[in-house]
Amino acid sequence: MKFAKYAGLVILLAGGFSSQAQDEAPKLTLKGYVKDLFTANFSTPNDARFDNLIHNRLNLKWYPNEHLTGALEVRNRFFIGNSLGLIPNYGSYVDVNNDYVDMSVLPINNDKAVLHMMIDRAYLQWNKNNLEVTVGRQRINWGQNLVWNPNDIFNAYSFFDFDYEERPGSDALRVQYYTGVASSVEGTIKAADSWSKVVAAGIWRTNKWNYDFQGFAGKMKEHAVVGGGWAGSIKNAGFKGEMTWFGEAAGRKAQFITSSSIDYSFANSFYVNGSFLFNSSGVSEPDQSALGAFSLNKLDVRSLSPYRWSVFGQASYPFHPLVSGGLSVMVFPSDMGCFTSPFVTYSVVPNLDLDLLGQFFLGDIGEGYTLLAKVAYTRVKWSF
Repeated sequence: MKFAKYAGLVILLAGGFSSQAQDEAPKLTLKGYVKDLFTANFSTPNDARFDNLIHNRLNLKWYPNEHLTGALEVRNRFFIGNSLGLIPNYGSYVDVNNDYVDMSVLPINNDKAVLHMMIDRAYLQWNKNNLEVTVGRQRINWGQNLVWNPNDIFNAYSFFDFDYEERPGSDALRVQYYTGVASSVEGTIKAADSWSKVVAAGIWRTNKWNYDFQGFAGKMKEHAVVGGGWAGSIKNAGFKGEMTWFGEAAGRKAQFITSSSIDYSFANSFYVNGSFLFNSSGVSEPDQSALGAFSLNKLDVRSLSPYRWSVFGQASYPFHPLVSGGLSVMVFPSDMGCFTSPFVTYSVVPNLDLDLLGQFFLGDIGEGYTLLAKVAYTRVKWSF
């Protein structure tokens, strides 16, 4: 019954949008992609795991008039492979980022195959003059940096989850008022079933000395929260940063998180990015369990990294008009844990890309410094 309601809603909205598209002025746009992601996991000695994910996304936008926009974005994923038989109830493992309103279904959920279907965005946006109001499931992007975003209190994301380009959304009410070309005030509240779980804050943005500045205050669940950030440049290098303080609550002590980054593109398109993260509640001594604390499920901005200090570096280069590649490295000085990710992208034809990517965790869990995770990915993506 739940699946029937889901499918009926998608068909009804798509049909309604299609009828609008027949008007002389287009009122509907439809974009999306189909991806196939093959994963080879060699983390367990003598027991390699192979998995495959077919991932389809449909992004519909509706423009009934000059002041109103409607959006419906659907995420469909079909999983098969060895992991389904090794991870109990794999369907519940991948059924995350569903926020307050349950808009996902698992029509197939067993140890052979899992089909997960979710409405990932569903909102209405009204704007007039300098006022903009958005209600529904939406992306609330307060972060400034590439890797770690302490300002992203509404919908944090993980850098390791490279196959989720759109990033999580939130069921929220958002009101923005633009006070200038590069300045605004905003108030946002995220839906929850109790006040102790509500996330609500106001943010002020402005531009000064060719820098974009922002400052915000509010509550994140049971914590008072205050933060801010900036984005500008030092000569020709981009310079960004953000910081957030969480007050003491519910037996959890106060916490301060800050991150800053510098990036630069050379004349030959060689690109470099360097960043750090400081987490006052992170571990500062060698900890065998810290590397295993990373999780893509129900990520919280307060746990972007389990370490007190984290350092990131990335370099990329277009070797050919159709081929680019690079390397990302993350180091955790507390116990010299390390994450590396080489990547190559080949543009086969327009709208069709082939990606090769690896993710390797190195660390010491009491048995010497070694590779703890060895995963290789091959992805084909067709966009339309």
